[in-house]
Amino acid sequence: MKYRGYIRNFELFDPHGVGKITVEPQGRVNDCQARTYRQDIKVKDIEKYTTFKLPTRQWGYVVISTPDGILDHGEAIRRNVGGQVLGYFH
Repeated sequence: MKYRGYIRNFELFDPHGVGKITVEPQGRVNDCQARTYRQDIKVKDIEKYTTFKLPTRQWGYVVISTPDGILDHGEAIRRNVGGQVLGYFH
């Protein structure tokens, strides 16, 4: 999200293994959802998922945890990897 210009900065805080992330938004985020359950997605289904969750094709990103790391949906399609949906933002 920082690379795409949606947030200014973030800070990781991990006392006793709890894990907390503080995010400073840039002001461009209209909606942001995190998946609290595991949702696996195949490469061929990424485009369908983005059409269902995002308002337009050019606006917003689905965040996916893949074997190549955490990627947005466009990069996951380019690398031809699926994974688990972490959330989306636009």
